[in-house]
Order: sequence, then C-alpha cells, then structure tokens
Amino acid sequence: MGIKHRFLLGAWNIGVVPSGIDDIFKNPGDLKIRWVKHKYRDRYFADPFLQTQDDRYYYILVEEYIFCEDKGRISRLTIDKNSLRLVNKETILNDKHHLSYPFIYQDHIIPEGYRSGAVYAYKPVGGDEGYQKLKLTDHALVDPTLLEYNGKYWIFATTRESREDSMSKLSIFCSDQLGEFSPHEMNPVKIDLKTARPAGHFFKHRGRLFRPVMDCEKSYGHSIRIMEVKKLTCQEYSEQEVLSLSSALSPPYNMGFHTFNVYDDCVIVDGYREYYSYLIQPILFKFKKLWLYLYTKYESPGKAIVE
Repeated sequence: MGIKHRFLLGAWNIGVVPSGIDDIFKNPGDLKIRWVKHKYRDRYFADPFLQTQDDRYYYILVEEYIFCEDKGRISRLTIDKNSLRLVNKETILNDKHHLSYPFIYQDHIIPEGYRSGAVYAYKPVGGDEGYQKLKLTDHALVDPTLLEYNGKYWIFATTRESREDSMSKLSIFCSDQLGEFSPHEMNPVKIDLKTARPAGHFFKHRGRLFRPVMDCEKSYGHSIRIMEVKKLTCQEYSEQEVLSLSSALSPPYNMGFHTFNVYDDCVIVDGYREYYSYLIQPILFKFKKLWLYLYTKYESPGKAIVE
C-alpha cells in the first residue's frame, strides 16, 4: 500500500431518483440520480429510508458514520426537495456499538446492530421521551429486512461469521408475531455474492413482490439487483432476478450503489465515491482523542432508550 493511499477517503451519500418504479422498469439505464448537497467532510450518510415527506422536505433516516468515532449512528435528515440541500440533521439512535440500515416498519425502527448479537426494534414512547427497545431475535444479523407476508412476519438478512458471509449468505427468520423469530428450515437459503445481501425494503409492483439486493461480486455494494420473490413458506424459498441497476452514469457518487428503497413518487438510494484529502485523514488519526472530545461535547447524543 503506497503513501498516496493513506490520503484516500471513501464516502457514501444519499440520492433521490425523482420517478416511480414503473419508469425504472421501463428504462433501467436512465436513473437520473440527484445527490444530496451538504457541507460535511468528517462523516458520510448511507442506508437511507424515507420516514415521511411533505410539500417541501424529505425526512430520511440514515446511517451517519463519523470517521473519528469509527462507527455509525441513526440520524434523521431533513432535505429540501427542490435544491436537495441538507437543511437539518438530528441524531435519533446512538449506542456503544455500530448502528446502520435503519429499516422502518410502521412506527418501529429496526437498525442493523450485529455487534450487539441481536436484532432490536425501537418504538417511540411519546414526545421526546425516547424509544422502547424490543428484541426480535438473538441472532447477529446484517441488514435485517422485515416483511409481512401471508399472515407471518419474516426477516431477511445475511450473517457475519466472516466478511464474505455478510455479503453472500442469506438467511430467513419467521414468526407469527413481531418477535420470537425462528430460523427458516433452508438456512442459509442462498449463498451468492451477487444476490444475497438485502439493499432495502420489499416492494410490490403490478401484483408482484420484489426484493432489492446488493451485488458484491466485484466489490462491496457495487450495484443493485432486483429479485422477484417466487415462493416463500417456512419450508421453501425461491426468487428470480429481473433487473440490474448501476449508479455508474450518475457521478460523482458512482463507484458503488447499495440501497434502493421504492416509494410512490420516488426512489431513495445511496452512492459511493473515493477522493484524496491531504488534511482530514492524517488529522483524524493523529488527533483522534481531541476529535472525539470535541465531537461528544457539541453533538447531540440521541434520544434515550428504554429497555
């Protein structure tokens, strides 16, 4: 590894495709991703899930990864729809371990926190009083994605026995209620770098059920594939690829593409870029304790969690 590589930073950013999924199925090569504009260079934003929107703003839950902390937290971004400028940022969940992938189910937030050894759902307890924490499973899962289907609850996720497993080994868990999930009889239901790891919530289009996945064959989060669910029971699972998508024609965040969340009038995505910074990385490493002190002193810690 050369000295030049030490000054290389990788960063994700949030993007919006201002069209519905029907247009993307018709013309998948023309995504027209618009990237969020913000001033931050000491962190990145990834894994976007749209919480709500109004006439002026998108309100999006994201992983906010701070370089000097070397871990993620869950934050809510307020983004102007016209300019796509970030106008407000609020910490929602923060913990001692890394949090990412803030999947939303009704009023629950179900983030990835595999280092905790379990999957938890966080439900607001009212006002600014924080969140109630509900354990869904004792398995350490990566990008847990909840689906309510045929009278049951399902969690799709990869496992973390190794880095490659987290990109290639898909497991499913099922339950009759939101909690006490049991492993699928076929686990792992799939081992494939191209189509295993979840990349967003399931969506329906013209009566068919689809699952976005990240293609990690060339590199982590290289591109997106759309899988159609063909069969899902407690004993069987099958799916078929129907579409491949890339951010390659949407610079500058066109080196990776690993979240794809479909909504009525838009698709919320993220993208990756690398760039050379001759100041930030050496400073972060040399003065890490100072950065951590200043950061924890002036940044919002997030809302309380009620066990």
